[in-house]
Amino acid sequence: MTKRTLGLLIMVVLAALSLAACSSSRPGDQDPKDVKVELRTDPAEAKAGAEVKLITTVTGLVDEKNTIVQYEIRKADHSGLPELIEQVDRQGTTYSAGFTFSESATYDVYIHIYNGELHITKKKPVEVKP
Repeated sequence: MTKRTLGLLIMVVLAALSLAACSSSRPGDQDPKDVKVELRTDPAEAKAGAEVKLITTVTGLVDEKNTIVQYEIRKADHSGLPELIEQVDRQGTTYSAGFTFSESATYDVYIHIYNGELHITKKKPVEVKP
C-alpha cells in the first residue's frame, strides 16, 4: 500500500466518522414541545412554614445526561420578589429540592431546564395551605 493510498484511506475513515458524529441527536435538534414536565410536592399538600420537597420529572429530552434544572418561585399575583433555587438534586430524569413557602398563597413555580445552549421554562402552580 502506497503512502498516497494510505493517506486517502485515513481521510475516508475520518470523514465517515465525522459524518456519523454529525448525524447523532444533539440538544440543538431538540423541539421544546417534546419536553414534558411534571411537578409534585412531598408532602402532597404544601403548608406555609413547613419544608416541602419540589419533585420534577422531565421527559422528552434528546440529551438527558447534560441537563440542569433550577426552580424560580413567585407568588401568582406577582407580589414580592422571586426566589431562585439553584441547588437541585438529580436522580435520572427526576430533580428535587427542598423549599419552605413563607405564607399560604398560590405560587407559580418556573422550572428552568438547561441543556447545552437550550433553555426551556415551564410554569406550574402550587397551592400552599395555612
